Amino acid sequence: MIFEPSYTEEFYKKLAYLFYSIAMADKKMVVDEKRKIVAYVEKYWMVSLESTNSAEIIYETLRVLIKEKVSSEEAFQIFKTYFNENPQKFPLEINKKLMETIDSIAISASRRNKSELVLLTKTHKLLFKDP
Repeated sequence: MIFEPSYTEEFYKKLAYLFYSIAMADKKMVVDEKRKIVAYVEKYWMVSLESTNSAEIIYETLRVLIKEKVSSEEAFQIFKTYFNENPQKFPLEINKKLMETIDSIAISASRRNKSELVLLTKTHKLLFKDP
């Protein structure tokens, strides 16, 4: 995937917040969800940046969120704020890939549970709202 230079370290950190919020919607992140995050980072979200790469940024952000026990809702709100402040970084193609990624995370453990469905719906409404 080709990203414009405007996709900075901050962009990938905020993607990690979204991935974390979905994985932690049921208050626990299982191995299957971690594997799915890695698979989709490799599929869609891996690029080289000036001093690092996007995958390391995402993984390090996830480690911090797990260590600090950030709630799923708080992580989602941080992503939502970033999204609303940077709409130009989220064209339709990116938003479709984000939905595919988080849906895959949600079903990786044992189908979508109610908490994940609610968060998937909120994310879909955010990403695909009418301007």
